Amino acid sequence: MKKCILKLEEKIGFDQIREMVAQECVSAMALRLVEQMKFSVDYEDVVCNLAQTDEFRQILLMENSFPSQDFFDLSPELSRLHTLGTTIELQALFDLKCSLKTVFDCVRFFQDTDEDKYPRLKLLAAKVDLDPWVLKECGRIIDDKGCIYDTASELLADIRRQQHRKQNDIDRLITKTLGKAKQEGWAPENAEVTIRNGRAVIPMLDTHRRKIKGLIIDESATRQTAYLEPSEVVELNNDLRELEFAERHEIERILKQFTDNIRPILPQLLTAYWVLGKLDFVRAKAKFALKINAGMPIVDNCQKIYWFGARHPLLYLSLSKQHKEVVPFGIELNEQQRMVIISGPNSGGKSVCLKAVGLLQYMLQAGMLVPVKETSEFGIFNQLFIDIGDQQSIENDLSTYSSHLMNMKALLEVADGKTLFLLDELGAGTEPRIGGAIAEAMVEMLYDRGAFGVITTHYSNLKLMADRFPSIANAAMLFDTRRMKPLYSLVIKHPGSSFAFEIAKNIGLPDEILAAAEKKIGAQMLNFDHQLQQIEVEKQEIEKQRTQLSVADNFLSEMIEKYTNLNNTLELKKHEILSAARQNAKQIIADANKKIEHTIAEIKTAQAKKEETMAARQKLKQEASKIEAEQQTADEKAANIRKSKKHNLPSGPKQEDNNEVVDNSLIALGDIVKIDNQDTYGQVVGIKGKKATIESNSIRMTIPLQRLIKTQKKVIPTAKPRDTSHRYQSIYNELNAKRAAFSPTLDLRGKRADEAMQLLEHYIDEAMLLSEKEIRVLHGTGYGILKEMVRGYLRNHREIKRFHPEVLELGGEGITVVELK
Repeated sequence: MKKCILKLEEKIGFDQIREMVAQECVSAMALRLVEQMKFSVDYEDVVCNLAQTDEFRQILLMENSFPSQDFFDLSPELSRLHTLGTTIELQALFDLKCSLKTVFDCVRFFQDTDEDKYPRLKLLAAKVDLDPWVLKECGRIIDDKGCIYDTASELLADIRRQQHRKQNDIDRLITKTLGKAKQEGWAPENAEVTIRNGRAVIPMLDTHRRKIKGLIIDESATRQTAYLEPSEVVELNNDLRELEFAERHEIERILKQFTDNIRPILPQLLTAYWVLGKLDFVRAKAKFALKINAGMPIVDNCQKIYWFGARHPLLYLSLSKQHKEVVPFGIELNEQQRMVIISGPNSGGKSVCLKAVGLLQYMLQAGMLVPVKETSEFGIFNQLFIDIGDQQSIENDLSTYSSHLMNMKALLEVADGKTLFLLDELGAGTEPRIGGAIAEAMVEMLYDRGAFGVITTHYSNLKLMADRFPSIANAAMLFDTRRMKPLYSLVIKHPGSSFAFEIAKNIGLPDEILAAAEKKIGAQMLNFDHQLQQIEVEKQEIEKQRTQLSVADNFLSEMIEKYTNLNNTLELKKHEILSAARQNAKQIIADANKKIEHTIAEIKTAQAKKEETMAARQKLKQEASKIEAEQQTADEKAANIRKSKKHNLPSGPKQEDNNEVVDNSLIALGDIVKIDNQDTYGQVVGIKGKKATIESNSIRMTIPLQRLIKTQKKVIPTAKPRDTSHRYQSIYNELNAKRAAFSPTLDLRGKRADEAMQLLEHYIDEAMLLSEKEIRVLHGTGYGILKEMVRGYLRNHREIKRFHPEVLELGGEGITVVELK
């Protein structure tokens, strides 16, 4: 059974997935859990594993404080300590101290987070039931360099004090002896105290080796130098050696005592290290999920497949290294559509699609996140069966077809309503009519058993089964007959053509052979197949154009909203100014009445003397001039408001200038052109293919050549009063403002993942509208998570031409340079 599972994993590529996850592990426990990872049919178990992985994926994206080192596995050492009389090793004690700190840090991390965050991982961490005294005891005994503290016991402290004194005595005596030997010429002038065989010695010239009493410990290769340990030092070294023995025995006693103290809680320690290994295992799966841009889909306890935007993870990783995109696919299997029969050209992606279905379902039921849109729905199947590739066996005397039949026999023995089978080129390998008939009979039996499956084929009789069985659907891998290349796009409901004639013609097969074959099969059948395929291709192109129009529509909606707000603001200002003008006018009239009444009173008082009357009239004239000047200022303000409002509102319908002199020669760089059906002129600054880039009012636009009219003008005409330039002037101004404010570098450092993706999406849209060709995204290095998310998004963006890291001197892997189409 295990051999069959390994063979299945190898066929679908899960063995490679397992290796990649193992590379993300730190501890040996996590590696063992990766090896134990298997296809599960327990719904609760699958959901729990998926939820844990998804929660850890969120931790990697959103948190910075989760422990990331010292994930040691002490399980083998702790299991050994169950036996009485055993003692923990010094290195194991050091690892225990470091890893226990990691255990308590992990537990503390989940305790400090919000109550509703990471519920599955909190349940896992809650299984750790350790008293902190264990870590404190480790910290009391051993330091951060793996050495036993002097204070671990009173006896050890005393032994080390004696060692220190003895070592000082040895150093003093041997230095004194060496000085005397140099003075007498018994030792080289540049001689220094050295260590031989673990003992401090002085180098003596061979001819004077007997001048000082002591032991000859070693000699040089030329035998001209003897290394001598003075007799006064020998006794001190012996005392030091005895102290080293005493130190070793005391350390062993301390370790034994510590082992006896922790032996009663070994089960709790083993559980804690299992939790630590499990966290490392889940983290490895989460890190791999980020690499393949995987997420958490909807999982139901039934048999179904309802996928959107699915990608083969291994193909995704491979093409990402080449800066290429994977074409995602969607597929549906349920009670109303239990089988899908995929047809299409060779090398069109049928087998890859089949393997992707098997691999993604296997990954999910093994507890791994999958690269599909998170609105996708997965079911749980009790059995997964795949028959793909050439499996002929010389040892077992099996041909390719025989091996396929043996696999089908095994499938038919166990298939039921909870089985998912994947069959590649069913019926191939023998005479087509017989192979097709046997394949059809097998599909009928699997259909009657209620099994779910995906089948790839070139046989027409299998394609026709969709007309007779309501729960069988056809699907096609699309092929572009104009460019003569596969599109790797899966479309449900229609069967596909093998495009054998087109492929044969493309590789250079003689035309007379193709013509003879076409007569035999009938041109009508070929044309029908090709027309169906071409309709699907054109449908996809229309969908792409619809998306582009949607982006432009959103931009125009934004502009309209801004113009509406501007108009409302102007109206408000108008009412405010007019209201203020009315108040001023009332005040002016009131002041004028007062002046007149005061003047009449002065005339009456002066009894209409000529001089006073003339002075009063002159004063009234001055007041009248002042009032007239204030009224003129108010009129000018009102006129400016009306002019501003009129300038910002759209003008009337455009009128075509029928008197324009048209130049019918080819458009070239520097020509002044006019956009068809518009009064917009511009100068050609670039031509690429069937499109030209023109510059008008400092704005560059890329427009198809067929929409441009070449004129005989030498300069761009200025806008005429009341013509259509007023209609677009505010848009040009807006674009100019956007271009002036646009930065060629987007800084995402310190942003949360969801915020960073929104900013990146908006930034790329704005760059496209401004016709930018190259932008830079600053994401930093860090753990590399934000960098992978940014580059994963760029790989799947259809308007990205290519991207690459910045040169090392300008930022390297911390910056991604993006080229737009």
